[in-house]
Amino acid sequence: CIRDRTNIAFVSDRDGNEEIYVMNSDGSSQTRLTNNKSYDRNPIWSPDGTKIAFVSDRDGNEEIYVMNSDGSSQTRLTNNKNYDINPVWSPDGARIAFVSDRDGQEEIYVMKSNGSEQIKLTDNTGDDRSPAWSSDGAKIVFVSDKERDGNYEIYVMKADGSNKKQLTNNTAID
Repeated sequence: CIRDRTNIAFVSDRDGNEEIYVMNSDGSSQTRLTNNKSYDRNPIWSPDGTKIAFVSDRDGNEEIYVMNSDGSSQTRLTNNKNYDINPVWSPDGARIAFVSDRDGQEEIYVMKSNGSEQIKLTDNTGDDRSPAWSSDGAKIVFVSDKERDGNYEIYVMKADGSNKKQLTNNTAID
């Protein structure tokens, strides 16, 4: 995950388990940011480059955390019996979209960047995955297997979960 073409956040298991590191874009100054017995993965920079959201199972379950770009102030944002994964910052950095199976299937949720106001945006019969924000923050695109037939299609919705629209429809997985 690259920030401003100068810094890269990445995951490595060079120290025995998956931890988050940062380095300059030329490979120099590799610095370990997380250090625990569990894995940490999926780092993603906040739009202003001051924070990194990531996924960790350090509390026995995959949850979303955030930390300062130097690794300080690691804070758990989600907390439930099922997993929360794939955090994605909104363009203004105020919200984070993510995937959770807390209701028995993968759904798209959004929360404030401090972890408050977690709201489920999708409610399908299948799994919803891979959220991504539009550049203006007004929409979220995602993939869904709403028929649970293994055929994922691409959808878009407003950032509040309304006006869901299927964009693809074919026999191949999109």
